[in-house]
Amino acid sequence: MTGFAVGEKLILTGQILMALCCGIYIPWWFKVFKPEQPHNWIADGAGILLLLIVISGLSGLVFTVAGNSRVQSDGFFIPGIHPLMAGIILYFAIMTLTVFAFHRPVTTELFLITGWLVLEVVTVNALYGTECFTRGMTAGLLAVETGVFISNIVLYVLYYRLDQWTAYKMAAVPLALDGIVMLVIAGIIVFRRCAL
Repeated sequence: MTGFAVGEKLILTGQILMALCCGIYIPWWFKVFKPEQPHNWIADGAGILLLLIVISGLSGLVFTVAGNSRVQSDGFFIPGIHPLMAGIILYFAIMTLTVFAFHRPVTTELFLITGWLVLEVVTVNALYGTECFTRGMTAGLLAVETGVFISNIVLYVLYYRLDQWTAYKMAAVPLALDGIVMLVIAGIIVFRRCAL
């Protein structure tokens, strides 16, 4: 990986692992949460998939956070961003909106949706700081991430309003979108550092 900064290597590894997590989660979801059947998280190979989800997801998160923290730059696209504070504010704002405006019960998915956005915004910001991403790439990716976040929130709100089979199928969409975005980020890193 000649030409890669240490932070970029870590971010690249983390994004691939987290995309892999999304890719494994989708078949696990379809296997375990099929309507009108018992939801056994570990039977018939589901336990192995769940273990792979946990390993790839947690390791991907660790690599991405470690990579972001390695970036030292005065030229961030969004200077002075505080991820933890931003995440807390966004989570409670969206929770308030979805509970009081749409009467949507709070579930773990809201934390994951919000956490994903904050992590990926910080990641793209860091890659701009290393000059791996151009201003145009960064602005475009931030717009895409925001669009994916909004679509994920819409699906989150609709989940309990849809019939069970439609909800079951639509639940995989956020995972697919998140995974695609992270693969795009990983692909751009490789292209920028290997092809240019």
